[in-house]
Amino acid sequence: MKKIVTLCLICASAAISWAQVGIGTTNPQEALHIAGNDGLLRIDGLNSTNNSKNMGGADMYNVVVDADGNLKLSEVSGELSSQSGVSSPVVLQTASDSGMNSNELYTETFTLNQKALVVVTYYISMEFESYDGSAKVDDGRAKIAHNYWYLGDGVTADTTKSYGMTSSVYFSSNTDTASGYIYNSRSVTIPLDAGTYSIHLNGAVYGGGLTSDAAFRVTFGDLDRLDIHAIYL
Repeated sequence: MKKIVTLCLICASAAISWAQVGIGTTNPQEALHIAGNDGLLRIDGLNSTNNSKNMGGADMYNVVVDADGNLKLSEVSGELSSQSGVSSPVVLQTASDSGMNSNELYTETFTLNQKALVVVTYYISMEFESYDGSAKVDDGRAKIAHNYWYLGDGVTADTTKSYGMTSSVYFSSNTDTASGYIYNSRSVTIPLDAGTYSIHLNGAVYGGGLTSDAAFRVTFGDLDRLDIHAIYL
């Protein structure tokens, strides 16, 4: 008799371990099956009282799952950085024969807590002058200024791929009508995994590599702005 009782307990334990739980249904199809048109699942740990990522109100918040199958609230999408990046204007000269020259203007670092679409928008002012800065451009030759950025790991830029390239072509043979700033501006959206990154904004100047008479300089960043937004997925 003792052996029979033991066998029955083992069978009962196995039945419980394989049982499917139904809420609103007597025929559950999964380990947990919540039936009905309004079969919601409530987790108090995700509400606005217990979770700082839930701002309450009428808004809805995304729930994501990690590699271990744990549910949690998604990071709140929004602005990561919005500020002037150039602490003081940066002067960049062409090569002495007006050939190409480039340099990094500034770096901005940010951190993502989960995978996101990152929107990077910049604008930066430029002022074109003669090579030594003593006069405005008046030779009638085309002057080109580029801006673009590299993505980095928070310290070092990956220079194998550039983003946000935009260019302005400037020429003038009458300095009486040339006034104000010229701007380069661009917005780029890229997907990134969680981690720390950096934006390395660069400038480049080019006059065609003609002669030393065509050489010039550009002052970048009397006015500038870099906005970084994250749309968490």
